[in-house]
Amino acid sequence: MRSYYRKNPQLNRAKALAALQRAELNITEFPTVGHKYQDIAKVLEYRIEGTAFSLLYTVARDTVWIIDVRDQRGLRSAEALRIFSIELRQRHGIV
Repeated sequence: MRSYYRKNPQLNRAKALAALQRAELNITEFPTVGHKYQDIAKVLEYRIEGTAFSLLYTVARDTVWIIDVRDQRGLRSAEALRIFSIELRQRHGIV
């Protein structure tokens, strides 16, 4: 997301940052507000208003874990999701 806004200085970067912060606050206050991401269990997606991005996240042990900022223009986050899943499982001893 940072890279996209750096490459496109004509876009309002401050407005996008404010939208990202609102999105983070919304999922923190209301963890189930997102919708299911594809067919991946326990992964939710929340669109960042006014941008081409969304947050992929999960909730575990009363904590919201942001997995990735997904580019909705077609650049998928499958690799970031796979790595996050492995790290989360290792950190919490989940097999």
